[in-house]
Amino acid sequence: MVKVTNRKLQAQATYEKIYNTAMSLVEKKGFNNITVKEICEKAGVAVGSFYNYFNSKDDILYEIFNKADNFFLHTVANRIEGENAKEKIINFFIHYAEYCKRDKFDQLKQIYNTSNPMFIKKGRYMQEVLKKVVEEGIERGEICTDMSPDEVVRFLFIALRGVIFDWCLHDGGYDLTQFAKDYTERLLKCF
Repeated sequence: MVKVTNRKLQAQATYEKIYNTAMSLVEKKGFNNITVKEICEKAGVAVGSFYNYFNSKDDILYEIFNKADNFFLHTVANRIEGENAKEKIINFFIHYAEYCKRDKFDQLKQIYNTSNPMFIKKGRYMQEVLKKVVEEGIERGEICTDMSPDEVVRFLFIALRGVIFDWCLHDGGYDLTQFAKDYTERLLKCF
């Protein structure tokens, strides 16, 4: 068993303080409108401390998506239920909607923008979890398409990110989970 030292506990606390402060500032001002200096001043840490945990401000953004990817890899991948690939895809996007709802709404609105390069990064765990479902569905004849599994995943994510974006535009004014479910059911008729 690994012993957790006071130094490790302090390092974790400092990391959390920096990350949480950055997220609070993202919520209020947007990612592109904050600086490392501002994050450190609000967190009450030296700029050097920031760079002990993050290489750049962009690492904060990467961490947001890393947490989401790990959730989908370690939690959702084991919970996707359904009798066929289409039901599993619907349930995947129900989890996606629920995950988006658990974050602070204003942070989500700041993250869902065209300046965010993480939405087009290939090979993320979240995409790989869905790709496995799609591959199995194609192999079993449950999904009929002339598209590759990667293309199907991209197609589905473009649509569902649009749903999240629309929900943000409407200030969360409707049931995101139900809408994502209904939208995905209709979308899957293409396959």
